[in-house]
Amino acid sequence: MGNKEWIAFANEKKCNHAKSLIKSGFISWVNTANFEVGDIVYLFMSNTRNVRFKTQVVADNCQREDSEYWLEQAPADITFRLKLVAEYSGDQLNESVLIKHGFKGGRSLQTPSYKNENLMDYIKSIF
Repeated sequence: MGNKEWIAFANEKKCNHAKSLIKSGFISWVNTANFEVGDIVYLFMSNTRNVRFKTQVVADNCQREDSEYWLEQAPADITFRLKLVAEYSGDQLNESVLIKHGFKGGRSLQTPSYKNENLMDYIKSIF
């Protein structure tokens, strides 16, 4: 089976994911998602309400290495390493636009998702 493309919610109230990606080139992501090495993960940012980053899963079963970017006590859990691939700064991936392509928002953000093909195809076309 080929690699999947996911959308995941980056809660900037808990961790400055953007700063970690820009300064370190990666983030540590809790190992409870069903990611696999090689998967692409697009990050929907809680503070700006848009998809801003394209990342790739490059390792699993890693110790957390982004603790300095957490705004609260960073969990000492096993993680995936997501490497920065690209950053998007336009307005075509804002929440209001994503909704037109099937983005649900709300509770659907609690778990990373790959099943909305229309949405994922749209996001890929922008990156």
